[in-house]
Amino acid sequence: MRWMIALVAGLWWLSAHAIPETVVLTPTANRNQPRSLYLATEQFAVPHYYDQTRTRCFYTQALLTDRFDFGVDFVGFDQPQTRQTLLNARLVLTPETERTPGVAFGVLNVSDQTRPTYYVVSTRTTSFGRFHVGGYTSEGRTGWSGAYQFSVAGFDGAVEYFRLPSGDAYTSFGVGRALTQSVYLYTYYSRHEKTRDADLFGVYIAFTPFRLF
Repeated sequence: MRWMIALVAGLWWLSAHAIPETVVLTPTANRNQPRSLYLATEQFAVPHYYDQTRTRCFYTQALLTDRFDFGVDFVGFDQPQTRQTLLNARLVLTPETERTPGVAFGVLNVSDQTRPTYYVVSTRTTSFGRFHVGGYTSEGRTGWSGAYQFSVAGFDGAVEYFRLPSGDAYTSFGVGRALTQSVYLYTYYSRHEKTRDADLFGVYIAFTPFRLF
C-alpha cells in the first residue's frame, strides 16, 4: 500500500490549502473577508482502499486583507506515515471587475520536506456561474486546471479538471451546502483519468471566518 500513500501525499497540493473557496478544490482569484481567521477540517481517501489511505486534515487561514492571505495546514495529523505541516500564501494581483477577470498568484506545500508549488489563477464571474483557470509549476514540471462553479436551489456545485505537475490528471465533481450560518459542508469525488485505484473521495467541513481585529 506504500504506493497509495505516496499518491495521496502527491495530491496534498490539491486539498491542502485552506483558502476559503469551499466548493472549488483548486485555488481561485476570489477575494477574501478581510481581517478574519478561517478554519476547516477534511477527510479524504482512495475509495477502493479507504481504511488504508484515509487522511484527516485541519486547515487554518489568516485573511489579513481582501487580497492577501496565508495559512498553516496540518495534513494526515492522525497518521505518522503521512503527517505533514504545510504553509501556503496567496495574493490577488488584480481583483475582478465587470470587464476584466481577477488574477491571483500563490504558493502551496511549503515545508522542509516538500518542494513548493507555485501557481497563477484567474477567475471570471458570469450570470450563470464562475469560471476558474490556473497554471502550476513544481520542480520544473507544470500543470493546469479549469473549474466551473455554480449555485442551484441553495446548493453549490463545481466541476473541475486538473493536471498535476506530477502528470496525474483528475476530473472532480463536488456539491456543498451551508448547514447553518456558521457551518458549511462539502463533498467531492475526484476521478483519475487512468485508474479507479487512484480516485479520491472527500468530505470537507468549513466554519465561518472569525474576525481577527
